[in-house]
Amino acid sequence: MKLALEKFEYIIKKSRRTTISVQITPDQKLLVKAPAYTSIKEVEEFLREKRDWIIKQINRTKVTSQQAAQMGILSDKEIRKLKRDAKKIIPERVEYYAKLSGITYNRIFIRLQKSRWGSCSIEGNLNFNALLALMPLEVLDSVVVHELCHRRHMDHSKAFYDEVLKIFPDYKKWDKWLKQNGAAYQLRVGE
Repeated sequence: MKLALEKFEYIIKKSRRTTISVQITPDQKLLVKAPAYTSIKEVEEFLREKRDWIIKQINRTKVTSQQAAQMGILSDKEIRKLKRDAKKIIPERVEYYAKLSGITYNRIFIRLQKSRWGSCSIEGNLNFNALLALMPLEVLDSVVVHELCHRRHMDHSKAFYDEVLKIFPDYKKWDKWLKQNGAAYQLRVGE
């Protein structure tokens, strides 16, 4: 269902969820996720309350799209090379920080992902986004250390971040860089 809210076009996706959320799509549309029983009036009230945030996020996505366009969409050939490079450099960085910290892991998986930069499973498997190989090495290292530290703390507690900062003191700087620039890299993959 598409409706207009002032100058914003939005799409409502209803499901069994219990809360309303909104996200901005790359083409600056609003995707509203809402419980199945939510009325249009409730959705529009939610969007009015979030208006300032929505405007800020739309402006941010415009900047991100411009950054991605300046860097260029990756061709199939470039994506294949990126995956090869990532499969070489990411395991090297994982091994380096695993030895440095004394943290063990099981397997490493590297994929081209739309939203995540990394994850750690309960089994000790580490997953990384191949796009990290295009970024400054410090960004890759910050994600590697983050995921390795989940082997000791499967949460984002103070103890977890203390562990991260002990191993990689510049973590906050490069995590901020990733939050500010990462979306542009994801847009380079195209559809």
